[in-house]
Amino acid sequence: MKIFFRLLTYFIKYKWRIALGLFSVVIMSLSDAVSAFLIAQLFEVLQKIGDLVKASKPIFVDVPIEVLGVLLKHLTIHGSGESMQLIVTFALVLIAIIFIKVVFVYVREYVMSSAQQKILMRFRVELFDTVLLLPVRYFDQQKTGRIMSRITNDVNNLEQSLFLIVEIAQNLIFTIVFAAALFYSNWQLTIFTIVIFAVLGLISRRFGDRIRSSSRDLTNTLADISAFLQEKIASIRIVKSFTREEHERKIFRQKVDDNYHHSMKIVRVMALLSPTNELFNTLVASLLVVFTGYLFLQGSMTIKTMITFLILINSLSKPVKALGEGIARLQKNLVSAGLIFEMLDLEKEKLVSKQGKITIEKGEVEFRNVSFSYSGDVQALTNVSFRVQRGEKVALVGPSGSGKTTLINLIPRFYEVVDGGVYIDGRDVREMNLIDLRSQIAIVPQEIVLFAGTVRDNIRYGRLEASDDHVIEAAAMANAHTFIEQLEHGYDTEVGERGVQLSGGQRQRIAIARAILRNPKILLLDEATSALDSESEQMVQEALDRLMEGRTSFIIAHRLSTIYRCDRIFVLDRGSIAEEGTHEELLKNGTGLYKRLYSLQFAEEGKLDQGLSK
Repeated sequence: MKIFFRLLTYFIKYKWRIALGLFSVVIMSLSDAVSAFLIAQLFEVLQKIGDLVKASKPIFVDVPIEVLGVLLKHLTIHGSGESMQLIVTFALVLIAIIFIKVVFVYVREYVMSSAQQKILMRFRVELFDTVLLLPVRYFDQQKTGRIMSRITNDVNNLEQSLFLIVEIAQNLIFTIVFAAALFYSNWQLTIFTIVIFAVLGLISRRFGDRIRSSSRDLTNTLADISAFLQEKIASIRIVKSFTREEHERKIFRQKVDDNYHHSMKIVRVMALLSPTNELFNTLVASLLVVFTGYLFLQGSMTIKTMITFLILINSLSKPVKALGEGIARLQKNLVSAGLIFEMLDLEKEKLVSKQGKITIEKGEVEFRNVSFSYSGDVQALTNVSFRVQRGEKVALVGPSGSGKTTLINLIPRFYEVVDGGVYIDGRDVREMNLIDLRSQIAIVPQEIVLFAGTVRDNIRYGRLEASDDHVIEAAAMANAHTFIEQLEHGYDTEVGERGVQLSGGQRQRIAIARAILRNPKILLLDEATSALDSESEQMVQEALDRLMEGRTSFIIAHRLSTIYRCDRIFVLDRGSIAEEGTHEELLKNGTGLYKRLYSLQFAEEGKLDQGLSK
């Protein structure tokens, strides 16, 4: 119920559309109720006329026109001519009523559908906004496919929830109007009917409970399928290279099979619900016919009341049946709504706080006794302290898992420091607006990510308002202009998903051009040349040198060609700084970790080192 009422709050913004839609439903239900009374009166008049005709008596009939107990007009019919005129009038009135109903059916459909689509659009926007504002830690713990499933599968289920809520509201109005009309017709039968339908409601609730318990499992299996597909499609080359097609096929079949079994649990309940309702409604109708016939034979019910009641009870049974089935189906779809609300309620990053705009003037970075843990069990960084001056180039080296990437991720606050603090120009980064902090930092990762679009769009991503001249200038500084001009459409060439149309070196240079266009104060390079061949590395390294000029730079690298240019090198081991110094200073320590790493990783580049020392 909590999820249901929260979902209802989304309708409030579009209350006038909803009000107009529900008003249309009221008119539609009143049209049916009025039609029932008029049809019953027509049958009563026809019966009286028929009795007079059979008795060969002159036609003389009093016709009081009543609707819901209100006398609208009193007519007296003389002869067959006026009788036929009355029948035609009844027919025209009924056509007019149906025409009014049809108009409001259109109004109902349009305004209600409009409100539903507006609400769905709002949910999609809120979900994507949430995804953009969730901290990096969340994405470390969640599969991409599961996140996508929230925005796709669950929103699709939510569309059904909105539809069902509207249908339930409409059927509730129909039920109230028809029940009120029944009460005017015969209150004893109405109470009898309400008691019977209350029993039907309890039955529907039991079905709903069973459906809800299975729906969450079904939703989770769909999320697992989405996550599996996203992962395997993105890694299809690995699957093929290890010839694991059959292995992945078996796993996928098992996931689909689990989904099938959970689906069938719901199908079995839903399949049983409809015939149960049908059987119960038939039983109710039979009891009502018997009870109505009894009252008729006792003389306490007229033919007009009997016909009115039977028409109305038939009209009432449809929305009541739909109410029971709608509530049962809503139980299933509200599971998706609950998962969506769980995601919307996740703690988000605050890009802008109460602090005013902060500009990084120097780009000096200081770590003061910084400790950090991802899970709380193993420390990724322990009591790390250092200070990097403006424009200084610092290299971070060390074994895998030593904390290099963690360290640079703390500077733009991708993760929050557990103990200690990170300071830029003497200010704690936790006191800075995230949008101000990150807008003055550029990152060039090892695995370059380009977005589907043109080369120009990907470079301009660094500064969206940049002119074409600035884009070209940045590309030239990144050693990218020449190869871009040689592409089929130059800067307007589509790079494909994740930049697959370009080589690794070309993607790196576009990423560097993007960073140059951003004009950051602080630069973070995460093994930006590790996956390149020698020729590409040289061009990328020249571009990186231009990019780092005058900027405070942190470089995670293994290649000597990058490290020897740095002003200082921090050697990390198990989350702590084990050594610090220049390349030459660290090599003098024959027993140091840097010397061992150099011997293992850079032995083949020793000649380059000797040449540089000369």
